[in-house]
Order: sequence, then structure tokens, then C-alpha cells
Amino acid sequence: TMGSVEEGLRKPLLDGDDTKSKSTACYTLFCNGFGTLPFYYGYAYGALTLLVFYVAASALSPSAEVVKAPSSTSYGAGIVRSGYRWPTAPITEPISKTSFPFESKGLSTESGMLLGVGIRLKKVVGVNFKVYAVGFYVNPAGARSALRAHQGESLESLRKNEKFYSKLTNPSNFRKTLELKFLRSVGKEKLVDTFNEGLAVRMRKALGERGVAIVNDFVQHFGDMKSGETLIFHIEKGALSIKVPNKSVVKFSSPELASSMLDLYFGLKPTVGEDLKKNLIERVPVLWRK
Repeated sequence: TMGSVEEGLRKPLLDGDDTKSKSTACYTLFCNGFGTLPFYYGYAYGALTLLVFYVAASALSPSAEVVKAPSSTSYGAGIVRSGYRWPTAPITEPISKTSFPFESKGLSTESGMLLGVGIRLKKVVGVNFKVYAVGFYVNPAGARSALRAHQGESLESLRKNEKFYSKLTNPSNFRKTLELKFLRSVGKEKLVDTFNEGLAVRMRKALGERGVAIVNDFVQHFGDMKSGETLIFHIEKGALSIKVPNKSVVKFSSPELASSMLDLYFGLKPTVGEDLKKNLIERVPVLWRK
């Protein structure tokens, strides 16, 4: 006798199935639902299961926040250099628990002072994934000179002051270093796509197609990044240098490229997000501490 429409629809799914295949998670969730319902109920059940997983993952995924102004006791004992007292306490990025020392030479022969740290989160289908933590180091003497108009200004005020941030995107006024500590492995191709997107737009605006060509050359010097490895961007005297693990330092003498890189982090519309932008300047008010 002719079976029901439901049986006809179920037959292609069941023919050839053995007990082992029917017990798999895929079969249970997506093909047969609870085992006694029509097959299309199984698809609905599978979709509902994925939705539950998604909501749970979204609720548990990290979310960046702007850190509050630190108390003076959090700076450590301090060390006096050139008449000013550097904070000696490291800063730990709170989401990833990544710690950055109070000073780093980066690609320079002189130590840079840590101004702030942050985390780069990448949202995929509504879930935030931790990509890298970043520390921002500067030449303090140069920073004090270039930022002297902001001496005495509160951190809260600085975070709203775009005139202040415009001085951070200047590639020539004082040495700046961004140290990116990766929290997950990221392939070269993905890294190139990520930075190429933000830099190409800015460089096309600055130099037209010649700017895009410079970006294409620059990103080719990236490499696969493993979790725990550090990528360094060093900006000094209008040039941008990059240091990838196990590769030599490469220097690009392009003020436009250097400025575009800084604009990704400190511009009016930072690619990395407003929270990261604000967290990277946490210690600016103590540049003048004695």
C-alpha cells in the first residue's frame, strides 16, 4: 500500500541508516529531532538548539569597557627620570589578563613609557572573540612637549577631546609604539585583510591609488601570528616600522602611512572601537608627575 506523505519524506533519510548513525549528535539534532516526531520537527529542534547555543555564547562573550581613572597608589613607587616620576606598576588588561610592563624599548634604543592598554575584540555573528591585547608606549619627554597644552587636564576630559587625539595621530611629533600581544592564532591572510581594509581607505583619501599601492606593499610584510606572539608597530619621525616574529624590521618612510596606522586607534572613527581608544591614554595625566 502507498505510505503517507510523511513516511515518503522520511524514507530517504532513514534508508541505509544503521543504529550507530542514528545515535550520532547530527542525526539526533537535525534529522530526527526527538526520535518520534516528523523529520521537519527535527530541523526545528536543531535550529532551536543552535539558537540556545548562540544566546549562551553571546551572554558569556567578553565586552570591552572604558576603565576608570586609576588612583595614584596604582602607579607603584615610581622611578625618577629627567626630573619626572614614571609609574613603575605594570598595567593588566582586565578581560584577557594580559600584563604590560611599565616600560619597553620596542624597536628603539630608549625605553618608552606605558600610557595605556586595551583589547581588540572581533564580533562574529553577535559573539565577541578576543584577538589581541595592545599596549601603547611613548617617548615621555617628547610627549610632554607635544601635549603640554593638556597638562593638568583630567583623564575624563582628555577622552572627549579630539584636539588631544589629533596630536596622537601626528606621526612626527614624538615616538609612539603599539605592541600587539595576540590572544589567538591569526593567519597572515586574515591579518592582511583586517589591516588592509582600514588602511587602504585612509591612504586612498591621502594619496589616491599611490597610497593604496603603499598599503599593499606594507601588509605583505605581515606573517602568521600565533597565540602569545607580539606584533610591533613603531612610529617615529614620520616613518612606520613593523616587526613580525622571526622576521627583520621593515621601515616605511611614509608619514601618510604612519598617520593612517595611528588613525586606526586614535582617529575620529577608530577601527578598533571607542573603548580601546580611550583605554590607551590612561596614564597621560601622569606624564608631568614629579
